[in-house]
Amino acid sequence: MNERIRAREVRVIGAEGEQLGVMTTRDALAKAQESEFDLVEVAPTSQPPVVRIMDYGKYKYEQHKKSRGTHRRGGDQPKNTDATS
Repeated sequence: MNERIRAREVRVIGAEGEQLGVMTTRDALAKAQESEFDLVEVAPTSQPPVVRIMDYGKYKYEQHKKSRGTHRRGGDQPKNTDATS
């Protein structure tokens, strides 16, 4: 994330999901900071690596909420009420 990205060039996806193209990591980081977001590496093994401009804190919070929600809903599964036992 942000300064930890080591690639010289990256393919950038904007905050709204739009393709911004291939640019230097420095330029991509500047665009992310301009919009007050983070630059997050989403596909480090592709050539060039793919990064996304996003609010990383909000993303982590939503992932946490989502994982807690699915954990809680696990008990809502219908129980097997087979009358043959």
